[in-house]
Amino acid sequence: MDIKENVILAPYTTFGIGGLARYFVEVESVDDLKKTLDFSKENNLRFFILGGGSNLLISDKGFDGLVIKMSIKGLEFKDEKDYSILRAGAGENWDGVVAAAVEQNLSGIENLSLIPGTAGAAVYQNIGAYGVELKDVFESAEVFDAGSGEIKNFSSIDCGFGYRDSVFKNDRDLIILKINLKLSKKFKPNIKYPDLIKLFESKNPSITDVRQAVIQIRKKKLPYPAEVGNAGSFFKNPTIKISNFQFLISKHPDLKGFDQENSSVKLSAAQLIEKCGWKGRQLGNVGVSEKHSLVLVNYGKGTAREIIALAEEIKKSVKDEFGVVLEPEVEMI
Repeated sequence: MDIKENVILAPYTTFGIGGLARYFVEVESVDDLKKTLDFSKENNLRFFILGGGSNLLISDKGFDGLVIKMSIKGLEFKDEKDYSILRAGAGENWDGVVAAAVEQNLSGIENLSLIPGTAGAAVYQNIGAYGVELKDVFESAEVFDAGSGEIKNFSSIDCGFGYRDSVFKNDRDLIILKINLKLSKKFKPNIKYPDLIKLFESKNPSITDVRQAVIQIRKKKLPYPAEVGNAGSFFKNPTIKISNFQFLISKHPDLKGFDQENSSVKLSAAQLIEKCGWKGRQLGNVGVSEKHSLVLVNYGKGTAREIIALAEEIKKSVKDEFGVVLEPEVEMI
């Protein structure tokens, strides 16, 4: 365990943005984590758990505390009658986890292919794409409670999953160590999402076909950090009352709306932003992707301040035009 001082955080994020961490350490075991947390307590330091840095915007001032890079690995399958439990260390690359499951012909997460980040972050964020959310296959998680010093087992209910949300976002003392996913041996393709319907039509795809299709669609629609710095979808899709939606479509008949529980409708944030003319626009060193209007990008020398200013301009445009308030999906530190 090597605790370093004054480490630039930008290279550890997919945005390529972020100032100095006062202290930085990479942990590869529970023992490392415990020692690191002892160090933070002894020195009265705030700590922050860093995964793949893919859904994160770090301040230009950095983090005046201890950044803990989660690198606990491990990947195994526990075979049951009709399903298998996939057990992964929180520091495992998420897409690597999906690839391993597909190789074993175990279904449930193939629609979540190519999402950047780690296994722990997948649970933390309750990631979702193409009609699937992480909570749909979640079995349990091994969690270290920094407050009590205990290792606990969290069920799906304990995790308090919501739309891109979980209990871990609200209680930083809860640190995900390992995750357990329940995957089916009987493959039933989930291809109800419009892009997948178009691709497969009346075909009967294999689990590998679905994974490759999702990868193909994501590469076509989304820029990746290797191309240009970004953190994926910057805003959540907003949910409004049905009555508000009916009013909006009287003025904007082509607005997309997806029925939700409690007489509400989920809108496409990407469509709202695009209708306000932001897609492909550049402001200084940052801008909105030409591929997808939900993705804010860093063209190389961008700062957190510029990204935040751009996000505020976009929020104002959408609020003025549609009366809808956008909330960030990206976490800001």
